[in-house]
Order: sequence, then C-alpha cells, then structure tokens
Amino acid sequence: MLKIQSILFSFIVVGFVSSCSRTGEVNSDRSTKLFELQFINTGLSGDIIKKEDLEFNEFIEFLSNGTFIKKRVHPDSTSIAKGSYTLMLSEDTHYYDLEYEEVGPLIQNCGSSVKEHITILNDNEIFNGSYLPCDGPGFGYELVY
Repeated sequence: MLKIQSILFSFIVVGFVSSCSRTGEVNSDRSTKLFELQFINTGLSGDIIKKEDLEFNEFIEFLSNGTFIKKRVHPDSTSIAKGSYTLMLSEDTHYYDLEYEEVGPLIQNCGSSVKEHITILNDNEIFNGSYLPCDGPGFGYELVY
C-alpha cells in the first residue's frame, strides 16, 4: 500500500509542477538554504531507497544571490553542478526553477535540458520528481540549514 501511495503522491507533485504558471516569480525573498538527499523513489515500482542505503550522498545549496550548487559525494569522488534559480510561487504550489550552467549527469529530468523544477513540500522538505514522467526516480531532500 505504501508503494501505491508513493507513486500517486509522486504523480500529483509532478502534475502540480507542470501546471504552475510563472506569474508568481519571487526574487527578493531569498536566503541561503542547504538540503540533503534523504531518499530516492524509484519510479513506477514504488520502491523507496533511503539515504543510508545509497552509494552516494547529495546536497543542493540555494545561495542568497540566486545561484545554486548541487554536489553528489561518492566515497572516492565528488561531482558538482552549478547554475541559477528562481523561486516560483503560485496559488497551488511553490518550487525552485533551476537552470544549470551546462548539461551534465547531475541534472535530473527526462531530456537533455539544463532546467529542473524542484517542488517545495513544506519549510523543511523539497522533492525533485522531474524524472517521474519517464519512469525515472524522484529525489527527496530535507533542510540542513
């Protein structure tokens, strides 16, 4: 039952993100925030892989100047991607609209775009479900600071 609920929740999140309008763009209310990956939802199978069971850890830091840094830390290496973000607000949802400086393996979406949308679930959690429409994983993060 938990798997079905996870799948349904993931599709709802993706649906909200894709239906949002950009009219609620906010640029003045930024503060530095660091989020740490807590789980990966594997897609249609509904399996959840917790942070302690992954072979890497991942962080996204949203800086107050409108840029972000994503780091994926493996035991023997670290991958880094950077770009700019806009905090988007609409009546139904809040999300970060990310644009990377260049195409790379840390971008989580279904194509070769340098853009990502990360839904703000609440004050402490964000979710990147950009891969879900193509049966890819969803990434859940929790606020560190």
